[in-house]
Amino acid sequence: MMPRSPRSKAAVAVLAASIATVSANSFPVEKPVTRFKPFSSLDTTAQNIAVEKLGYTEQTWNNHGLADVERLRWSSLTSNQRDAAVILGFGEKSWDCFINHYESYSWDELETAGVQEHYRGLGWTEAHWTQETTEPPYTESRWWDMLTDTEKAAANGICYFEENWDKLDMNPNPSFFPHPLPEFRYKPWSELGTTSQYIASGMMNYTEETWNQLNTAIVEKNTFLNLEQSQRDGALELGFYTHTWDCYMNHYLSYFWSSFHEDLRVAVETLGWTEEMWSDDSTVYPQSEEKMWADLTPDEKAAATRLCYFREIWDEEPITMWYDYDAKKNTAVTADGPVPKDINLDIFQETGYAGRDPGTVGVDAYTVDSSASLCNTVVTSIALALSMGLFLFV
Repeated sequence: MMPRSPRSKAAVAVLAASIATVSANSFPVEKPVTRFKPFSSLDTTAQNIAVEKLGYTEQTWNNHGLADVERLRWSSLTSNQRDAAVILGFGEKSWDCFINHYESYSWDELETAGVQEHYRGLGWTEAHWTQETTEPPYTESRWWDMLTDTEKAAANGICYFEENWDKLDMNPNPSFFPHPLPEFRYKPWSELGTTSQYIASGMMNYTEETWNQLNTAIVEKNTFLNLEQSQRDGALELGFYTHTWDCYMNHYLSYFWSSFHEDLRVAVETLGWTEEMWSDDSTVYPQSEEKMWADLTPDEKAAATRLCYFREIWDEEPITMWYDYDAKKNTAVTADGPVPKDINLDIFQETGYAGRDPGTVGVDAYTVDSSASLCNTVVTSIALALSMGLFLFV
């Protein structure tokens, strides 16, 4: 494989935390348990309320922080939205803390609400909050288990805990990839419906050529949360969300080295990357970048799989070469196929693999059959979300 172009390291913005005197997972208000259940586990009434009254889709429900309604504080909701939220178990305090995390408050209002000290404790200032400075606090690039005990207690103070801090992905994933396979993206342009073509071209600036040749469109060079609003809306309309976009479209190429953690760190290092190579001004690349898929070792193929590559994408083949126009499906990968024997996912035994426990990542664990429970596996995020706007680190 020819060397890829140098990586552009856009920021991976992370949820803002806080500092407080509460203990770990001790919240100032009662946790609304309904919001942290997968959409499929809600009863029909709750699903209808979430969709029809609050504007959720299954994807935005299963991924915290994506729905437009979650950007609103309780007092900004319409009366119908508040009534719907009450039925789902929310009140003003639980909504503003667990859903909005006080993000819609002004800096002075944070003090009145008693939470400004939490943000200050993690480095937030009024200049950060009003985006007068583009340099975010240090906590913006840390995963939950990278936080100190004091910082975790602080996050609890504004109703963050490990699952929503690390952006739990509650969508079912039966595949051996780290996140659900976006099969709609692996159709040639000519096979898309008129609406999908309009969204892809009008909102995301795709052309037929850049759609059919993955990793060539400018929009794919950025993380989901750093897309322009119209591009992000278009991606959501097509069926993407934070995890699937960052993995299958961006392959984490726009992440800072410091954002790589556990299985992601194992993946990039297995492919030969170092922090020095990953920097913007480096002209040195690991040997894996010059290999075709067939020449990668089983460990390297596992690492590439964790970054949501498969052979056709790694070898830069256009979709038109691996799409069956008669059967109306791609011939490269399936959503529920067993892991190929030449991919050694055991390299993730110590870290786990995108939310799966250590010791459950070998070939046997990914052989799908009728009794398998993987369809109900909940996948932990590797893409962290914003608390206040979009910060771009360059």
